[in-house]
Amino acid sequence: MIKILIIADDFTGALDTGVKFAEAGAKTKVMTKWDESFVNDPSEVLVLCVPTRHDNPLDAYRRVRKVVEIADGKVGCIFKKTDSALRGNIGAELTAVVEGSKANNLYFIPALPSMNRFTQGGVHYIDGVVVRDSVFGRDPFEPVTESYIPELMRKQCSTRIKSIWAEDAIRETPHCDKNAILVYDCESAADMEAEVATLCRDGVPPLLAGCSGLAQVLSSYLGLEKNIEAPKKAGTLVVVCGSVNPISSKQMKYAEENGFSRIHLTGAQLLDDETKFGPMAQGLVMISEAGNGLVIDTLNAKKGLLEDMSDEEREELRSRISGRAGMLIRDMCDAGLDSRLMIVGGDTLLAFANAINCNEYYPICEVEPGVVLFTVSYNGKDYEIISKSGGFGDEDLLVKIVNGDV
Repeated sequence: MIKILIIADDFTGALDTGVKFAEAGAKTKVMTKWDESFVNDPSEVLVLCVPTRHDNPLDAYRRVRKVVEIADGKVGCIFKKTDSALRGNIGAELTAVVEGSKANNLYFIPALPSMNRFTQGGVHYIDGVVVRDSVFGRDPFEPVTESYIPELMRKQCSTRIKSIWAEDAIRETPHCDKNAILVYDCESAADMEAEVATLCRDGVPPLLAGCSGLAQVLSSYLGLEKNIEAPKKAGTLVVVCGSVNPISSKQMKYAEENGFSRIHLTGAQLLDDETKFGPMAQGLVMISEAGNGLVIDTLNAKKGLLEDMSDEEREELRSRISGRAGMLIRDMCDAGLDSRLMIVGGDTLLAFANAINCNEYYPICEVEPGVVLFTVSYNGKDYEIISKSGGFGDEDLLVKIVNGDV
């Protein structure tokens, strides 16, 4: 029986949450495609990537509820993975979990203390700034416009939402007779540990929600023994960045200033569906073989095309650019890429997965918080891939990876 079923709304989130259980010793699998038989999978922790981050709330609700209805009563715990900066259809999707299950209460701990993302009085903070005023509030595709979590969720659902103070959550587990989403304050790693200890006093609850911070603490309640350490490995790195997050932008700039070559893909290159990447891919592979590493980013292409667009046009642009970036990575592999590969942004990572027609992934470990190492086989060759969300990592992350410092 699957002990934990994780439902993630993007691929990088699926990996950075699943890897917490893999590092603790759980047999963990991440899937991007599946059928109803997934409940019979032999994995202890199964992560389903249900890419609803950019769906409208109703479609996101329907997709998540379908998975929950299949799994309800057949897995130990359903864990809805949420973005640590509250992006996506959180209200609609957590409602789908509650309404698709026979359990009444869903316990939601959105904090990620290791990255200074915490909740106080129901308000979510990023590095001490309310999320609405952080870099995530200025995201051109999916800005977070509300910092008070119950209010953010009520824009997408009518389910009862109750904000729980940390001291109350630590003292006892609250219960509601009818469907309810209980949003926990959490201001520190100590809060997280104490809250999960109380929640799991009589076993892991059937419905949980949160990000990798909750996953890391929860993994210690599964009776696992083995721990995996991240390997220290220096060497050339090829980075394909599909994120427009300012944190990733700073990382790319820092890498360029410290010996990486950098290629800015243009809108014409990314939106021309008729153009084949073969010659360009061969040239990029040659560039990657010299110097510390290579950064390939889509930032300029996206920024140059965003002005005066409707929401539908922005979504179509995002999808097309991600799809083409995924094809480019595949073509570089076909051209003989022999470097470690880093893919930044869940959309680009999923597009690559689709381009190589691979649906199952096994996370190995984190090289840094939120930065996940896994392997994938393509055309008879194993590739070592590092993935991360656009908003994770220090400015010097790429340089540290190349130098083997993480």
